[in-house]
Amino acid sequence: MRILINLFLILFISSPLAAQQLTGQLVDENNEPIIGATVRWEGEQSGTYTSPEGEFELPAKNHIHTLIISYVGYETLTIEVQPDSKFLILELSEGTSLEAIEVRARLSDNRVSLLSNQNIESISACELKKAACCNLSESFDTNASINVGSSNSLIGMKEMEMLGLRGLYTQLQIENRPTFQDLSYPWSLEFIPGPWIEGIQIAKGASTVLSGTEGLTGKINTELIKPNDAPSVFINLFAATEGRMEANVHLNTRINENWSTGILMHSNRMQNEIDHHGNGFLDLPLKENYTFLYRLLHESDNLYGDANLLFLNTDIQGGQISSASETPYLIESNIRRWEAFGKLGYFGFEDPTKSVALIWHYIHHDNLNNFGNRNHHGIQNSAYANLLFKTDVFNPAHNFFSGMSFQYDDIDEVMDGTDYSRMNRQTGIFTEYSFNPASSLDGNYSGFLNDFGLMVGLRLDHHNHHDWLFTPTMSAKYNITAFTVLRVNAGRSFRTPHIITDNLSALTSNRAFIVEEEPAIEEGWNFGFNLATEFMLGMKQASFFFDAYHTFFNNQMVVDRDINVNEIRVYNLDGKSYANSLLAAAQIAWTENFSSKAGVKFNDVHITQGGQLDRAPMIARWNILKAIDWESTNQKWMFNATWNWTKPGRFPDLTGVPKNLLNDFTSELRSFGIINAQLTKRFSWIEFYAGVENITNVFLHNPILSSADPYGPYFDASLAYMPTHGRKGYIGLRFEIQ
Repeated sequence: MRILINLFLILFISSPLAAQQLTGQLVDENNEPIIGATVRWEGEQSGTYTSPEGEFELPAKNHIHTLIISYVGYETLTIEVQPDSKFLILELSEGTSLEAIEVRARLSDNRVSLLSNQNIESISACELKKAACCNLSESFDTNASINVGSSNSLIGMKEMEMLGLRGLYTQLQIENRPTFQDLSYPWSLEFIPGPWIEGIQIAKGASTVLSGTEGLTGKINTELIKPNDAPSVFINLFAATEGRMEANVHLNTRINENWSTGILMHSNRMQNEIDHHGNGFLDLPLKENYTFLYRLLHESDNLYGDANLLFLNTDIQGGQISSASETPYLIESNIRRWEAFGKLGYFGFEDPTKSVALIWHYIHHDNLNNFGNRNHHGIQNSAYANLLFKTDVFNPAHNFFSGMSFQYDDIDEVMDGTDYSRMNRQTGIFTEYSFNPASSLDGNYSGFLNDFGLMVGLRLDHHNHHDWLFTPTMSAKYNITAFTVLRVNAGRSFRTPHIITDNLSALTSNRAFIVEEEPAIEEGWNFGFNLATEFMLGMKQASFFFDAYHTFFNNQMVVDRDINVNEIRVYNLDGKSYANSLLAAAQIAWTENFSSKAGVKFNDVHITQGGQLDRAPMIARWNILKAIDWESTNQKWMFNATWNWTKPGRFPDLTGVPKNLLNDFTSELRSFGIINAQLTKRFSWIEFYAGVENITNVFLHNPILSSADPYGPYFDASLAYMPTHGRKGYIGLRFEIQ
């Protein structure tokens, strides 16, 4: 089992991300905490000690597993823990008996790690089932840290915001490999179906160097369903009132003790022409998508490996309804993508603390876009390899990672006859040291050092266009108690900007696209503070966390839409650009069946454009999330509801637009709240769910500027800041055979 732990460390914890956690408290018959007891999983040498409050935390298991508790004066005791148990209250009685008073909790589906040196927030597959999670973009509907909105009302393109900045500055990973870059970024949140997701980990801030120089505001890793522990057959069907239909089929087989294989298939279609605004434009684009993933996995005493093939085909149509004009303004996007990717880990060294792993992929991405009279076509071929070595130094409290990586991107890109083709090649070496005795029993530390953690990373890359890039990062934490942690982080990040694909949603306008100078590499620093705690209010479990982050740029590609209402100008930053982001969030389990959570986020984002420092356009200032979750005692019924309130930022400067066009356009920004609700009914082998999104029917009534003259100088469909369609109902089912 020690071998498996090392594999887990190198393939998962060695990235900036960690798994779900099991927390609990050990008490005696008088409900007094038991201090210093050893708590570990059966078969594992490392574990943790109970704190002065009797509290402990361990990585959770996704299957039934045995927990072992050792304490002086008692025999070693064991208890079987179910996979959905994330908080335990354990009573140690005379006669060496152990009783589990409580094995279920309501706060386990979305939580912040209390042991990791980094600020990591995890979202489980159970959390994703609380809403209509059809793809990755909808996975954050119940999360306060990430906001996702439509960046374009005609094409249905979505973009996330984290720590006050666009998703460009958050590294999106699939199973710890940077995946959605360059040409694939505009559609990245649409590519991964929700039922494929096993869990999501959000690492906030620039705090690790293991996966590259990007990720100024953090990294989001998505773990996919794996065939070795997934149902043999899984079927998910979904239908919504506006005509959207989806289907997912998973087929998984364990061939023998070491080999397993799986096939994941997804399809979605939207073919209803809807125009509730009456402006002749589709409220939602027509879409047809097919995605296929084949997985082969091997696991043995000394070796772990997986190999995967993914194919994606998407066709999207939007714009004017053909009957609305003799020369309709049409939008088309055709995407063809395939990937080969995998991991290989070896941990058969004589020293069981040593392991080595290789993460790799090859991607071909072809995207053809037509926006009215504008034409864009890009083909990208990318290769990536990341070799990591892990060992303990002195004892398991000291972890040392080192390695090298290679990224190659060959991009052929043309827009309106202008060639934007490029070839980027980046090679890097890195090292990262981590000290965290709280996660090990062999550190032999006490007092301050036992509760202290530190992670320091250094990375040196060579880029064929930008020469040498030096990336330092640091994270530190201190556990005030076993269930309260303070963290700080600081880090540098680099990102290669992409003139067109970074701003593809802005092309559904007739503004002239003017590139004043070749963009230099983007460089920024991020500094963060985090407080996270879990506590008991009587017998009610509760949690709270507070984030404060400051990010500033030494250089940034500025896309200036304020300078002239008929232009978009691109140039390098000359002045200040920064983002301040504050977030406070809390959860409480009021009863065994009912819980709620709330989060408040404030963003203050400024950028220098045309020599003037001003608030960045189209970035929300305030976001509030409220959510309630109810589940029946027999777990047969579940009800979930969320309310997301947004106070938007500002439009780009629209000075110069004729007044009559502004009168027809919703030019005054207003705050809005969206309410979603879902009811789920479970049976032994199938579950049904039904819900309503945007219950109060809130939407932007006139989202397109100059919609009556789509080929005129003021037409702009990239200004939507809230939903452009109203209430939607949906139904679905999930069926599985173990």
